[in-house]
Amino acid sequence: MDIFVLKGILYVLILAYASFWDIKTKTIPDKVHIVIIIVALINLNSLNSIIGLLLVPIPFFTTALIKNGGIGGGDVKFMGANGFFLGLKGGLVGSFLGLIIAITVNKIYYKIRNKDINISFPLAPYLSVGCFLTYLLF
Repeated sequence: MDIFVLKGILYVLILAYASFWDIKTKTIPDKVHIVIIIVALINLNSLNSIIGLLLVPIPFFTTALIKNGGIGGGDVKFMGANGFFLGLKGGLVGSFLGLIIAITVNKIYYKIRNKDINISFPLAPYLSVGCFLTYLLF
């Protein structure tokens, strides 16, 4: 089996678990971040991964500080781990795709349901889709 395929299968399983858990509890267990980093060690590009780990979560961390309760620490750590997995460019693209999907889907959902759009929602499912699509594209 190709390393890319094996790594992708493990990655999508972890992302699915994180998404399920976030939907169920609005939290992402710390073991998810650790396992993403461990799987990233398979065929690692160390410099790009370290830069991704450090820079990709910065917008999430900043938002968490500015808008208390808007984004949780689990989302920040989740994107740090994904930044390590995907590298800087992949982590930023995955973040962007995931956030665009989240905004679009939730605007439509809340418009149809006639609900307040400021209600919190689990972000990991959307970020997971964006990150996995990025993994497949890059």
